[in-house]
Amino acid sequence: MTLPPGESGAGLYLHIPFCERLCPYCDFAVKVAVDIPHRAYTDAVLQELALRADEIAASPLRTIYFGGGTPALLSSHHLDELLKRIRDLTDVCDDAEITLETNPNQVTAEALDAWQTAGFNRLSIGCQSFQDRHLKALRRNHDAARALQAVELAADTFPRVSLDLIFAGPDQTDQEWEADLATMQRLVTDHGLGHVSAYQLTIEPGTAFALHRRRGRLNLPSEERSDRFLSRLVEATAEVGLRRYEVSNFAAPGHESRHNTAYWKGIPYVGVGVGAHSLAIHPDGGATRRENPRRYSDYMDVPGRPAHSEHLSARQHLGERLFLAGRSTVGLDLRALQEAFADVLTPDEWRAIDDELHSLVSLGLLHHTPPAGFHPTDRGLNLSDTLAERLFGLV
Repeated sequence: MTLPPGESGAGLYLHIPFCERLCPYCDFAVKVAVDIPHRAYTDAVLQELALRADEIAASPLRTIYFGGGTPALLSSHHLDELLKRIRDLTDVCDDAEITLETNPNQVTAEALDAWQTAGFNRLSIGCQSFQDRHLKALRRNHDAARALQAVELAADTFPRVSLDLIFAGPDQTDQEWEADLATMQRLVTDHGLGHVSAYQLTIEPGTAFALHRRRGRLNLPSEERSDRFLSRLVEATAEVGLRRYEVSNFAAPGHESRHNTAYWKGIPYVGVGVGAHSLAIHPDGGATRRENPRRYSDYMDVPGRPAHSEHLSARQHLGERLFLAGRSTVGLDLRALQEAFADVLTPDEWRAIDDELHSLVSLGLLHHTPPAGFHPTDRGLNLSDTLAERLFGLV
């Protein structure tokens, strides 16, 4: 597996699909289960790991991410078993970031200790809000008190903790959002919380919220109010020293998610489990994307068999790299791209890209760091979809 210039390790994503209930905004590959099939699913993932051992062993792992679903619903014993098998298959960097996603209901002192013993050193807690009315509207299965307790306990005892919030939800008021932001700020200043992910609610096709909106039963904030929520989020995080480094992610220095940042840098990753995606990069600059089956039963039938695979030419892969540069302050280094994709474009095409990048600087969407660095501004991140599409269109 080829690595971009200057990079020294790949990533592994492991998807645990189980949830206690289906949130009305969720379109992830999830399976609602009262009785979690711990052994059966662990065995299936172990089978896929064995089938893809050569892929996984191609580069040392510098990030491992257990996402979902609610990965913390899988027993600590089985999580530990999976991590041990991954370490058997390949080198894991000494300072690797190893993340586990969880909901507040799974966070206890005993669980935190077991997760650390297994090797996890970063926790992402999906609270979504600290307002009971808002949590009920989002159909979460915890209340505000439990959410607050979970983050306080985790932030006080776990090496690195991230908090997930959702804003611009049904009937959400400015006062409710201000209250969430005030709680977030207190968690940062009083408990050392180092990372916040805050997502504007989007209505995905096929979800319960999409049906409710079609039937006129979903009252969402206006675009003006949603923009105001975002502006206050950017201000409130900055007030407590969190830097916006992606469209929806804010971190204290050194607390950025290295796993997510690797996506924006074009670093290859292997995804195992239901619905997981992978990216392999080839020496000629091309790439291959693959996706596992999203349905649990399809995955369990033949673990490790992809549902879809797509080859990207070097030019297509370059376009994707440019697209991703519009969604994170990682941005792009034009000289590094020219080195990695030296024979993909003509000199005239590279000069046209350079001219367009400087045009985006003049529009206030990019910041130029000489000699060849270009990074989205706050305005660029606010208009990330437009910026990313414009960058993609350069090739």
